[in-house]
Amino acid sequence: MESMSEPVINIDCALPQSHIEWTQQSTHWNEPSADDQAMLAAVVATEESMEESTNSVEYGLQSLKIRRLKEYCQPVYVPPMAKANLQGHDNIFFSLMDKARKFLASNRQVMLILGDSGAGKSTFNRHLEHYLWTNYKNGDPVPLFINLPTIRKPQDDMIAKQLCIHGFTDDQIMEMKRYREFILICDGYDESQLVVNLHKTNRLNQLDEWRSKMIILCRTHFLGAVYRDRFVPQPVDHYRPSRPDLFQEAVIASFSKEQVHAYVACYVPLEPRPWVAADYMRMLTTIPNLMDLVKNPFLLTLALDALPGVIKDRQELSAIKITRVQLYDYFVDQWLGVNMRRLQNSVLGKNDQEVLAELVEVGFISLGIDYAIRLARAIFDKQDGNPVVQYVHFSDKDSWRAELFGPQPEARLLRDSSPLMRTGTQYRFVHRSMLEYFFSRAMYNPATPGSHNELSPPPDKSSPHVRLFDAEGPLFK
Repeated sequence: MESMSEPVINIDCALPQSHIEWTQQSTHWNEPSADDQAMLAAVVATEESMEESTNSVEYGLQSLKIRRLKEYCQPVYVPPMAKANLQGHDNIFFSLMDKARKFLASNRQVMLILGDSGAGKSTFNRHLEHYLWTNYKNGDPVPLFINLPTIRKPQDDMIAKQLCIHGFTDDQIMEMKRYREFILICDGYDESQLVVNLHKTNRLNQLDEWRSKMIILCRTHFLGAVYRDRFVPQPVDHYRPSRPDLFQEAVIASFSKEQVHAYVACYVPLEPRPWVAADYMRMLTTIPNLMDLVKNPFLLTLALDALPGVIKDRQELSAIKITRVQLYDYFVDQWLGVNMRRLQNSVLGKNDQEVLAELVEVGFISLGIDYAIRLARAIFDKQDGNPVVQYVHFSDKDSWRAELFGPQPEARLLRDSSPLMRTGTQYRFVHRSMLEYFFSRAMYNPATPGSHNELSPPPDKSSPHVRLFDAEGPLFK
Protein backbone atom coordinates (compact mmCIF):
# COMPACT_ATOMS: atom_id res chain seq x y z
CA MET A 1 0.00 0.00 0.00
CA GLU A 2 1.36 3.35 -0.92
CA SER A 3 2.28 5.58 1.96
CA MET A 4 -0.18 8.30 2.88
CA SER A 5 1.30 11.65 3.84
CA GLU A 6 0.48 13.11 7.22
CA PRO A 7 -1.72 16.20 7.11
CA VAL A 8 -0.41 19.59 8.16
CA ILE A 9 -1.61 20.45 11.67
CA ASN A 10 -3.06 23.94 11.92
CA ILE A 11 -3.04 25.21 15.49
CA ASP A 12 -6.24 27.11 16.11
CA CYS A 13 -4.76 29.56 18.69
CA ALA A 14 -1.93 30.83 16.46
CA LEU A 15 0.32 33.64 17.66
CA PRO A 16 -0.99 37.15 16.87
CA GLN A 17 0.89 39.39 14.46
CA SER A 18 2.02 41.66 17.33
CA HIS A 19 3.81 38.75 18.97
CA ILE A 20 5.51 37.76 15.74
CA GLU A 21 6.80 41.29 15.37
CA TRP A 22 8.04 41.26 18.99
CA THR A 23 10.00 38.04 18.48
CA GLN A 24 11.61 39.33 15.32
CA GLN A 25 12.25 42.99 16.14
CA SER A 26 12.23 43.51 19.92
CA THR A 27 15.01 41.22 20.97
CA HIS A 28 16.35 43.86 23.34
CA TRP A 29 13.52 43.06 25.77
CA ASN A 30 14.58 40.75 28.58
CA GLU A 31 11.15 39.13 29.15
CA PRO A 32 7.88 39.00 27.24
CA SER A 33 4.83 40.70 28.62
CA ALA A 34 2.22 38.91 30.69
CA ASP A 35 -0.06 38.67 27.65
CA ASP A 36 2.70 37.11 25.61
CA GLN A 37 3.49 34.64 28.37
CA ALA A 38 -0.17 33.62 28.47
CA MET A 39 -0.23 33.17 24.72
CA LEU A 40 2.92 31.01 24.79
CA ALA A 41 1.45 28.89 27.56
CA ALA A 42 -1.71 28.39 25.50
CA VAL A 43 0.33 27.23 22.52
CA VAL A 44 2.29 24.73 24.64
CA ALA A 45 -0.89 23.47 26.26
CA THR A 46 -2.52 23.01 22.84
CA GLU A 47 0.46 21.05 21.52
CA GLU A 48 0.54 18.82 24.61
CA SER A 49 -3.21 18.27 24.40
CA MET A 50 -2.95 17.29 20.75
CA GLU A 51 -0.09 14.89 21.50
CA GLU A 52 -2.09 13.27 24.32
CA SER A 53 -5.14 13.03 22.07
CA THR A 54 -3.10 11.42 19.28
CA ASN A 55 -1.57 8.94 21.71
CA SER A 56 -5.01 8.16 23.10
CA VAL A 57 -6.37 7.56 19.59
CA GLU A 58 -3.48 5.26 18.69
CA TYR A 59 -3.89 3.34 21.94
CA GLY A 60 -7.58 2.90 21.13
CA LEU A 61 -6.75 1.69 17.63
CA GLN A 62 -4.22 -0.81 18.95
CA SER A 63 -6.87 -2.10 21.38
CA LEU A 64 -9.34 -2.40 18.49
CA LYS A 65 -6.71 -4.27 16.47
CA ILE A 66 -6.18 -6.80 19.28
CA ARG A 67 -9.92 -7.26 19.71
CA ARG A 68 -10.66 -7.73 16.01
CA LEU A 69 -7.78 -10.19 15.53
CA LYS A 70 -9.00 -12.18 18.51
CA GLU A 71 -12.58 -12.24 17.19
CA TYR A 72 -11.51 -13.55 13.77
CA CYS A 73 -12.60 -17.15 13.33
CA GLN A 74 -12.40 -18.72 9.89
CA PRO A 75 -11.57 -22.44 10.19
CA VAL A 76 -11.67 -22.98 6.42
CA TYR A 77 -10.58 -20.31 3.99
CA VAL A 78 -9.80 -20.90 0.32
CA PRO A 79 -8.66 -17.70 -1.46
CA PRO A 80 -11.38 -16.79 -3.99
CA MET A 81 -10.84 -16.03 -7.64
CA ALA A 82 -12.77 -13.36 -9.51
CA LYS A 83 -13.43 -11.85 -12.92
CA ALA A 84 -13.41 -8.18 -13.86
CA ASN A 85 -17.19 -7.60 -14.01
CA LEU A 86 -20.51 -9.27 -14.78
CA GLN A 87 -19.76 -9.09 -18.49
CA GLY A 88 -16.25 -10.55 -18.10
CA HIS A 89 -15.21 -13.84 -19.65
CA ASP A 90 -15.84 -16.88 -17.47
CA ASN A 91 -12.41 -18.31 -18.23
CA ILE A 92 -10.32 -15.25 -17.28
CA PHE A 93 -9.85 -15.06 -13.51
CA PHE A 94 -7.52 -13.38 -11.05
CA SER A 95 -6.86 -13.55 -7.33
CA LEU A 96 -9.42 -11.39 -5.53
CA MET A 97 -6.98 -10.63 -2.71
CA ASP A 98 -4.30 -9.49 -5.17
CA LYS A 99 -6.84 -7.27 -6.90
CA ALA A 100 -7.93 -5.74 -3.57
CA ARG A 101 -4.31 -5.04 -2.59
CA LYS A 102 -3.65 -3.35 -5.94
CA PHE A 103 -6.78 -1.27 -5.44
CA LEU A 104 -5.55 -0.11 -2.03
CA ALA A 105 -2.20 0.87 -3.56
CA SER A 106 -3.87 2.83 -6.36
CA ASN A 107 -5.60 6.20 -6.58
CA ARG A 108 -9.03 4.60 -6.90
CA GLN A 109 -11.52 5.19 -4.10
CA VAL A 110 -14.29 2.56 -4.43
CA MET A 111 -14.09 -1.17 -5.17
CA LEU A 112 -17.35 -3.08 -5.60
CA ILE A 113 -17.22 -6.86 -5.11
CA LEU A 114 -20.24 -8.80 -6.36
CA GLY A 115 -21.17 -12.43 -5.80
CA ASP A 116 -24.09 -14.83 -5.69
CA SER A 117 -25.60 -16.05 -2.44
CA GLY A 118 -23.14 -18.38 -0.75
CA ALA A 119 -20.21 -17.32 -2.96
CA GLY A 120 -18.07 -16.30 0.02
CA LYS A 121 -18.38 -12.50 0.01
CA SER A 122 -18.55 -12.04 3.79
CA THR A 123 -15.84 -14.65 4.29
CA PHE A 124 -13.53 -12.67 2.04
CA ASN A 125 -14.44 -9.44 3.83
CA ARG A 126 -13.45 -10.86 7.21
CA HIS A 127 -10.25 -12.30 5.84
CA LEU A 128 -9.31 -8.98 4.23
CA GLU A 129 -9.91 -7.14 7.50
CA HIS A 130 -7.79 -9.70 9.34
CA TYR A 131 -4.97 -9.28 6.81
CA LEU A 132 -5.05 -5.48 7.11
CA TRP A 133 -5.07 -5.49 10.93
CA THR A 134 -2.27 -8.06 11.01
CA ASN A 135 -0.09 -5.73 8.95
CA TYR A 136 -1.24 -2.51 10.62
CA LYS A 137 1.42 -0.17 12.07
CA ASN A 138 1.06 3.13 13.92
CA GLY A 139 -0.12 5.84 11.55
CA ASP A 140 -1.29 3.46 8.80
CA PRO A 141 -4.74 3.82 7.25
CA VAL A 142 -7.23 2.30 9.68
CA PRO A 143 -9.10 -0.86 8.57
CA LEU A 144 -12.74 -0.46 9.55
CA PHE A 145 -15.21 -3.29 9.00
CA ILE A 146 -18.77 -1.98 8.76
CA ASN A 147 -21.69 -4.41 8.79
CA LEU A 148 -24.12 -2.02 7.13
CA PRO A 149 -27.36 -3.56 8.49
CA THR A 150 -26.15 -2.84 12.04
CA ILE A 151 -25.70 0.88 11.34
CA ARG A 152 -28.73 3.14 11.57
CA LYS A 153 -28.88 5.21 8.37
CA PRO A 154 -25.42 4.30 7.05
CA GLN A 155 -25.87 6.88 4.31
CA ASP A 156 -25.07 9.53 6.93
CA ASP A 157 -21.68 9.57 8.71
CA MET A 158 -21.33 5.80 8.91
CA ILE A 159 -17.64 5.97 9.89
CA ALA A 160 -18.34 7.96 13.05
CA LYS A 161 -21.23 5.66 13.93
CA GLN A 162 -19.04 2.56 13.59
CA LEU A 163 -16.23 4.12 15.63
CA CYS A 164 -18.77 5.02 18.30
CA ILE A 165 -19.84 1.35 18.42
CA HIS A 166 -16.19 0.48 19.04
CA GLY A 167 -16.13 2.81 22.05
CA PHE A 168 -14.26 5.85 20.73
CA THR A 169 -15.23 9.22 22.19
CA ASP A 170 -16.49 12.18 20.17
CA ASP A 171 -13.13 13.94 20.60
CA GLN A 172 -11.21 10.89 19.41
CA ILE A 173 -13.52 10.49 16.43
CA MET A 174 -13.03 14.14 15.49
CA GLU A 175 -9.26 13.71 15.85
CA MET A 176 -9.31 10.73 13.48
CA LYS A 177 -11.50 12.56 11.00
CA ARG A 178 -8.98 15.40 10.83
CA TYR A 179 -5.73 13.44 10.79
CA ARG A 180 -6.28 9.78 9.80
CA GLU A 181 -7.18 7.82 6.70
CA PHE A 182 -9.41 4.75 6.61
CA ILE A 183 -9.95 1.57 4.63
CA LEU A 184 -13.67 0.86 4.82
CA ILE A 185 -14.81 -2.74 4.36
CA CYS A 186 -18.58 -2.49 3.96
CA ASP A 187 -20.60 -5.71 4.12
CA GLY A 188 -24.30 -6.24 3.50
CA TYR A 189 -25.26 -3.44 1.12
CA ASP A 190 -28.10 -5.65 -0.14
CA GLU A 191 -29.22 -6.66 3.36
CA SER A 192 -29.59 -2.99 4.27
CA GLN A 193 -31.89 -2.57 1.25
CA LEU A 194 -29.82 0.45 0.23
CA VAL A 195 -30.24 2.24 -3.08
CA VAL A 196 -27.97 5.23 -2.39
CA ASN A 197 -24.35 5.93 -3.22
CA LEU A 198 -22.64 5.67 0.17
CA HIS A 199 -19.47 7.32 -1.10
CA LYS A 200 -21.46 10.39 -2.09
CA THR A 201 -23.89 10.59 0.85
CA ASN A 202 -21.03 10.23 3.35
CA ARG A 203 -19.06 12.90 1.45
CA LEU A 204 -15.98 10.71 1.45
CA ASN A 205 -12.75 12.43 0.39
CA GLN A 206 -14.43 15.83 0.16
CA LEU A 207 -12.82 18.89 1.76
CA ASP A 208 -12.68 18.55 5.57
CA GLU A 209 -14.45 15.16 5.39
CA TRP A 210 -13.37 11.57 5.99
CA ARG A 211 -10.47 10.41 3.84
CA SER A 212 -10.92 6.79 2.89
CA LYS A 213 -10.96 3.98 0.39
CA MET A 214 -14.11 1.86 0.36
CA ILE A 215 -14.47 -1.82 -0.49
CA ILE A 216 -18.16 -2.69 -0.60
CA LEU A 217 -19.76 -6.09 -1.13
CA CYS A 218 -23.19 -6.87 -2.50
CA ARG A 219 -25.17 -9.85 -3.75
CA THR A 220 -25.47 -9.87 -7.53
CA HIS A 221 -29.11 -10.82 -7.05
CA PHE A 222 -29.89 -7.47 -5.44
CA LEU A 223 -28.80 -5.27 -8.34
CA GLY A 224 -30.47 -4.56 -11.65
CA ALA A 225 -28.89 -4.02 -15.05
CA VAL A 226 -27.92 -0.42 -14.25
CA TYR A 227 -26.15 -0.32 -10.90
CA ARG A 228 -22.80 1.43 -11.17
CA ASP A 229 -24.21 4.86 -10.31
CA ARG A 230 -24.81 3.51 -6.79
CA PHE A 231 -21.08 3.00 -6.32
CA VAL A 232 -19.04 5.18 -8.69
CA PRO A 233 -17.69 8.28 -6.86
CA GLN A 234 -19.95 11.24 -7.58
CA PRO A 235 -19.13 14.94 -7.18
CA VAL A 236 -21.15 17.02 -4.75
CA ASP A 237 -21.85 19.42 -7.60
CA HIS A 238 -24.58 17.79 -9.71
CA TYR A 239 -23.32 19.56 -12.83
CA ARG A 240 -19.95 17.82 -12.73
CA PRO A 241 -19.50 14.32 -14.18
CA SER A 242 -19.01 11.18 -12.12
CA ARG A 243 -15.54 9.66 -11.71
CA PRO A 244 -15.44 6.11 -13.14
CA ASP A 245 -11.64 6.39 -13.09
CA LEU A 246 -11.87 6.17 -9.27
CA PHE A 247 -13.98 2.99 -9.39
CA GLN A 248 -13.39 -0.67 -10.07
CA GLU A 249 -15.31 -3.88 -9.54
CA ALA A 250 -14.85 -7.62 -9.37
CA VAL A 251 -17.19 -10.61 -9.41
CA ILE A 252 -16.39 -13.65 -7.27
CA ALA A 253 -16.05 -16.77 -9.39
CA SER A 254 -17.31 -20.26 -8.62
CA PHE A 255 -14.84 -22.68 -7.07
CA SER A 256 -12.65 -24.68 -9.41
CA LYS A 257 -12.17 -28.39 -8.80
CA GLU A 258 -8.78 -27.58 -7.26
CA GLN A 259 -10.39 -25.13 -4.84
CA VAL A 260 -13.03 -27.69 -3.90
CA HIS A 261 -10.24 -30.17 -3.17
CA ALA A 262 -8.39 -27.58 -1.06
CA TYR A 263 -11.58 -26.80 0.87
CA VAL A 264 -12.26 -30.49 1.58
CA ALA A 265 -8.66 -30.99 2.73
CA CYS A 266 -9.11 -28.20 5.30
CA TYR A 267 -12.65 -29.20 6.29
CA VAL A 268 -12.10 -32.84 7.20
CA PRO A 269 -9.53 -32.41 10.04
CA LEU A 270 -11.68 -29.85 11.90
CA GLU A 271 -13.55 -32.55 13.85
CA PRO A 272 -14.00 -36.32 13.83
CA ARG A 273 -15.51 -37.44 10.50
CA PRO A 274 -16.74 -40.82 9.26
CA TRP A 275 -14.66 -40.39 6.08
CA VAL A 276 -11.26 -39.11 5.04
CA ALA A 277 -10.81 -36.35 2.45
CA ALA A 278 -10.39 -38.83 -0.41
CA ASP A 279 -13.80 -40.37 0.40
CA TYR A 280 -15.53 -36.98 0.20
CA MET A 281 -13.85 -36.19 -3.12
CA ARG A 282 -14.84 -39.59 -4.51
CA MET A 283 -18.49 -38.90 -3.62
CA LEU A 284 -18.40 -35.40 -5.08
CA THR A 285 -16.89 -36.52 -8.37
CA THR A 286 -18.93 -39.73 -8.79
CA ILE A 287 -22.48 -38.60 -8.02
CA PRO A 288 -23.80 -37.09 -11.27
CA ASN A 289 -23.65 -33.26 -11.52
CA LEU A 290 -22.72 -32.86 -7.86
CA MET A 291 -19.27 -31.38 -8.48
CA ASP A 292 -20.78 -28.58 -10.57
CA LEU A 293 -23.34 -27.81 -7.87
CA VAL A 294 -20.83 -27.57 -5.01
CA LYS A 295 -18.66 -24.99 -6.75
CA ASN A 296 -20.68 -22.61 -4.61
CA PRO A 297 -18.87 -22.62 -1.20
CA PHE A 298 -22.11 -22.58 0.79
CA LEU A 299 -23.51 -25.56 -1.10
CA LEU A 300 -20.16 -27.32 -0.76
CA THR A 301 -20.36 -26.98 3.02
CA LEU A 302 -23.91 -28.34 3.01
CA ALA A 303 -22.85 -31.28 0.84
CA LEU A 304 -19.95 -32.19 3.09
CA ASP A 305 -22.24 -32.10 6.12
CA ALA A 306 -24.99 -34.14 4.44
CA LEU A 307 -23.18 -36.75 2.35
CA PRO A 308 -22.28 -39.31 5.05
CA GLY A 309 -25.89 -39.46 6.23
CA VAL A 310 -27.53 -39.80 2.83
CA ILE A 311 -24.96 -42.17 1.31
CA LYS A 312 -24.73 -44.59 4.26
CA ASP A 313 -23.65 -47.99 2.91
CA ARG A 314 -24.44 -47.43 -0.76
CA GLN A 315 -21.57 -48.74 -2.86
CA GLU A 316 -22.63 -48.03 -6.46
CA LEU A 317 -22.39 -44.24 -6.44
CA SER A 318 -22.86 -43.83 -10.18
CA ALA A 319 -26.31 -45.41 -9.85
CA ILE A 320 -27.49 -43.12 -7.05
CA LYS A 321 -30.72 -41.33 -7.94
CA ILE A 322 -32.94 -40.93 -4.89
CA THR A 323 -29.89 -40.04 -2.81
CA ARG A 324 -29.29 -37.04 -5.00
CA VAL A 325 -32.89 -35.96 -4.50
CA GLN A 326 -32.44 -36.33 -0.74
CA LEU A 327 -29.26 -34.30 -0.94
CA TYR A 328 -31.05 -31.55 -2.85
CA ASP A 329 -33.86 -31.61 -0.27
CA TYR A 330 -31.23 -30.93 2.38
CA PHE A 331 -29.66 -28.20 0.26
CA VAL A 332 -32.94 -26.41 -0.28
CA ASP A 333 -34.08 -26.57 3.34
CA GLN A 334 -30.75 -25.19 4.54
CA TRP A 335 -30.58 -22.52 1.83
CA LEU A 336 -34.08 -21.22 2.56
CA GLY A 337 -33.54 -21.43 6.32
CA VAL A 338 -30.35 -19.36 6.13
CA ASN A 339 -32.01 -16.75 3.90
CA MET A 340 -35.06 -16.55 6.15
CA ARG A 341 -32.77 -15.70 9.07
CA ARG A 342 -30.90 -13.24 6.88
CA LEU A 343 -34.15 -11.41 6.11
CA GLN A 344 -35.17 -11.43 9.77
CA ASN A 345 -31.87 -9.71 10.61
CA SER A 346 -32.03 -7.27 7.69
CA VAL A 347 -33.27 -3.70 7.68
CA LEU A 348 -36.71 -3.94 6.04
CA GLY A 349 -39.49 -1.45 5.52
CA LYS A 350 -42.63 -1.80 7.62
CA ASN A 351 -44.62 -3.42 4.81
CA ASP A 352 -41.85 -5.95 4.09
CA GLN A 353 -41.57 -6.76 7.80
CA GLU A 354 -45.30 -7.49 7.99
CA VAL A 355 -45.24 -9.67 4.88
CA LEU A 356 -42.14 -11.54 6.13
CA ALA A 357 -43.85 -12.20 9.46
CA GLU A 358 -46.83 -13.69 7.61
CA LEU A 359 -44.58 -15.86 5.45
CA VAL A 360 -42.74 -17.16 8.52
CA GLU A 361 -46.00 -17.89 10.32
CA VAL A 362 -47.39 -19.88 7.40
CA GLY A 363 -44.10 -21.67 6.74
CA PHE A 364 -41.30 -19.78 4.99
CA ILE A 365 -39.41 -22.84 3.78
CA SER A 366 -42.56 -24.48 2.38
CA LEU A 367 -43.54 -21.28 0.61
CA GLY A 368 -40.00 -20.89 -0.75
CA ILE A 369 -40.10 -24.42 -2.15
CA ASP A 370 -43.50 -23.72 -3.68
CA TYR A 371 -42.11 -20.55 -5.31
CA ALA A 372 -39.19 -22.47 -6.84
CA ILE A 373 -41.47 -25.27 -8.07
CA ARG A 374 -43.80 -22.77 -9.76
CA LEU A 375 -40.82 -21.04 -11.37
CA ALA A 376 -39.34 -24.32 -12.62
CA ARG A 377 -42.68 -25.44 -14.07
CA ALA A 378 -43.11 -22.04 -15.81
CA ILE A 379 -39.60 -22.27 -17.29
CA PHE A 380 -40.45 -25.57 -18.93
CA ASP A 381 -44.06 -24.76 -19.84
CA LYS A 382 -43.58 -21.16 -20.99
CA GLN A 383 -39.97 -21.21 -22.22
CA ASP A 384 -39.57 -24.85 -23.29
CA GLY A 385 -36.88 -25.35 -20.66
CA ASN A 386 -34.77 -22.27 -21.45
CA PRO A 387 -33.26 -21.72 -17.96
CA VAL A 388 -32.82 -17.94 -18.24
CA VAL A 389 -35.81 -15.74 -17.39
CA GLN A 390 -35.61 -12.08 -18.32
CA TYR A 391 -37.86 -9.65 -16.47
CA VAL A 392 -38.19 -5.92 -17.11
CA HIS A 393 -41.13 -4.65 -15.10
CA PHE A 394 -42.19 -1.94 -17.55
CA SER A 395 -42.60 -4.37 -20.43
CA ASP A 396 -43.33 -7.62 -18.55
CA LYS A 397 -45.74 -6.45 -15.83
CA ASP A 398 -48.70 -8.03 -17.64
CA SER A 399 -46.93 -11.31 -18.45
CA TRP A 400 -46.68 -14.58 -16.51
CA ARG A 401 -43.30 -13.43 -15.23
CA ALA A 402 -44.82 -10.65 -13.10
CA GLU A 403 -46.29 -13.12 -10.59
CA LEU A 404 -42.80 -14.44 -9.87
CA PHE A 405 -40.55 -11.44 -10.52
CA GLY A 406 -42.76 -8.41 -9.91
CA PRO A 407 -42.15 -5.88 -7.12
CA GLN A 408 -44.87 -7.19 -4.79
CA PRO A 409 -43.29 -7.94 -1.37
CA GLU A 410 -44.22 -11.64 -1.16
CA ALA A 411 -42.73 -12.51 -4.55
CA ARG A 412 -39.68 -10.33 -3.96
CA LEU A 413 -38.85 -11.81 -0.54
CA LEU A 414 -39.28 -15.40 -1.75
CA ARG A 415 -37.33 -14.70 -4.94
CA ASP A 416 -34.43 -13.12 -3.08
CA SER A 417 -34.29 -16.17 -0.80
CA SER A 418 -34.34 -18.77 -3.57
CA PRO A 419 -31.29 -20.56 -5.04
CA LEU A 420 -31.20 -18.21 -8.03
CA MET A 421 -28.50 -16.16 -9.72
CA ARG A 422 -29.18 -12.73 -11.15
CA THR A 423 -27.31 -10.86 -13.84
CA GLY A 424 -28.99 -7.55 -14.49
CA THR A 425 -32.53 -8.35 -15.64
CA GLN A 426 -31.86 -12.07 -16.09
CA TYR A 427 -32.51 -14.80 -13.53
CA ARG A 428 -31.61 -18.49 -13.45
CA PHE A 429 -31.19 -21.29 -10.89
CA VAL A 430 -27.69 -21.67 -9.46
CA HIS A 431 -27.30 -24.82 -11.55
CA ARG A 432 -29.26 -26.57 -14.27
CA SER A 433 -29.67 -29.64 -12.08
CA MET A 434 -31.36 -27.47 -9.43
CA LEU A 435 -33.93 -26.35 -12.02
CA GLU A 436 -34.55 -29.96 -12.98
CA TYR A 437 -34.83 -30.96 -9.33
CA PHE A 438 -37.64 -28.46 -8.73
CA PHE A 439 -39.35 -29.43 -11.98
CA SER A 440 -39.21 -33.08 -10.90
CA ARG A 441 -41.04 -32.05 -7.74
CA ALA A 442 -43.65 -30.33 -9.88
CA MET A 443 -44.10 -33.55 -11.88
CA TYR A 444 -43.91 -36.15 -9.14
CA ASN A 445 -43.92 -34.23 -5.85
CA PRO A 446 -41.80 -37.02 -4.34
CA ALA A 447 -42.28 -37.76 -0.66
CA THR A 448 -38.70 -37.75 0.52
CA PRO A 449 -37.54 -38.05 4.12
CA GLY A 450 -37.78 -34.69 5.81
CA SER A 451 -40.07 -33.23 3.15
CA HIS A 452 -42.64 -30.90 4.64
CA ASN A 453 -43.93 -28.92 1.69
CA GLU A 454 -47.69 -29.28 1.89
CA LEU A 455 -48.23 -26.20 -0.29
CA SER A 456 -46.60 -27.50 -3.47
CA PRO A 457 -48.70 -27.86 -6.62
CA PRO A 458 -50.13 -31.34 -7.25
CA PRO A 459 -48.06 -33.71 -9.41
CA ASP A 460 -48.43 -33.18 -13.17
CA LYS A 461 -47.27 -36.18 -15.18
CA SER A 462 -48.96 -34.92 -18.37
CA SER A 463 -46.19 -32.44 -19.14
CA PRO A 464 -44.21 -33.22 -22.31
CA HIS A 465 -41.07 -32.71 -20.21
CA VAL A 466 -41.69 -35.74 -17.96
CA ARG A 467 -39.22 -37.66 -20.15
CA LEU A 468 -36.48 -35.59 -18.49
CA PHE A 469 -36.86 -37.67 -15.39
CA ASP A 470 -36.52 -41.11 -16.86
CA ALA A 471 -33.53 -43.06 -15.61
CA GLU A 472 -31.64 -41.95 -18.71
CA GLY A 473 -32.89 -38.35 -18.56
CA PRO A 474 -30.67 -35.33 -17.95
CA LEU A 475 -31.53 -35.06 -14.26
CA PHE A 476 -29.53 -38.23 -13.64
CA LYS A 477 -26.71 -37.73 -16.15
